[in-house]
Amino acid sequence: MLRRLTAWSAILCMVTGAPAHALVVERCTVVAVQMMDTVDSTDARPGDFFRFETVNAVTSGAAVVVPARTMGEGIVAVASPAGRNARPGTLVLEPRYLVLPNGHHLDVVLNHNTDSLIESGRNDSLPGYLGAIPLFGVGAAVGVFNYFRKGKNIVVPRGTMFSIFPSDDPLTEHCQDHPAY
Repeated sequence: MLRRLTAWSAILCMVTGAPAHALVVERCTVVAVQMMDTVDSTDARPGDFFRFETVNAVTSGAAVVVPARTMGEGIVAVASPAGRNARPGTLVLEPRYLVLPNGHHLDVVLNHNTDSLIESGRNDSLPGYLGAIPLFGVGAAVGVFNYFRKGKNIVVPRGTMFSIFPSDDPLTEHCQDHPAY
């Protein structure tokens, strides 16, 4: 029986080109990646794709599981351009998966312990509390100034570094540092 199982395993490996046992990466392994595309809140739309790549190889023991420079894809989850009234742009990017050399996708999750891909533009408006100053016309002047002033857009340039976890298992949440409230 053991011989038959070994023979079928060998045949399966030859037919599919995959080993009978898959290499496993620890789900809390931090993988450094960099943006391959520039994403700008001016023209990005929710659902747009962006590309990123691994910086270093990821290993399991002595075996390379994810080679260096492995491409990945993500989506723009939220995007809105800057607007009038000094409203800043907003951009939320969500890495989704790495494309392994065999064509399979390895699902990933953004590591929120490092710089996140959730950004909001600067707001160069005059502070709203200035409108509360009890001097005639100051509140109206602040409101008019902010109305005609446009906020800043967000640009995540090519080469921006961030990190991911090589798993989308819900247990990956335990890899994230959560602030104590």
